Amino acid sequence: MEIAWQVQYEEGVLVIAIESNPDGSARRIFHQLGHINGFTVVDFVKHKEVARIKLPDEPGGFSGPAAGPSHGIGVAPDGKTLWVNSRPTNSVFVYSLPELKLLGHVSLPELKLPGQEHRGASPQWLTFTPDGRTVYVSLNALRSVCAIDAETMKVVAVIPVGEDADRVTTLIAP
Repeated sequence: MEIAWQVQYEEGVLVIAIESNPDGSARRIFHQLGHINGFTVVDFVKHKEVARIKLPDEPGGFSGPAAGPSHGIGVAPDGKTLWVNSRPTNSVFVYSLPELKLLGHVSLPELKLPGQEHRGASPQWLTFTPDGRTVYVSLNALRSVCAIDAETMKVVAVIPVGEDADRVTTLIAP
């Protein structure tokens, strides 16, 4: 129960995801930081940050609840893609693993209020079905969770869940 190693950051760490090697051991850790619309990459063996990835600025122009950094990241169950939420772009960006090549993005539903400029859904955490075919993203401003088809990278459903849709996870029954 002692700290084995640590990486120091200039601001708070938000959500993390871990990429595994074929044997299941940790390869890299992806961190989202307080005011960065993107993520850092930490090499697990070297115990140090090896890259900082800034998410694209487009699509843009979202105000209100969408303001702020990215806040939701996950490695798909097959280990081939990294999915990263972005509040300022109201999107989820998809990167290939291990290359970290941008494959595309999924535009999320917008909050539409009469007489107001368009606002983002304020994406929060994300999770995957065990087979990796569906990605679920909690949308705080819409009080819902959207389901994304991972292959087509399209929103296929928006599910109302009530107040303060924030953290979401997948549970597997025995």
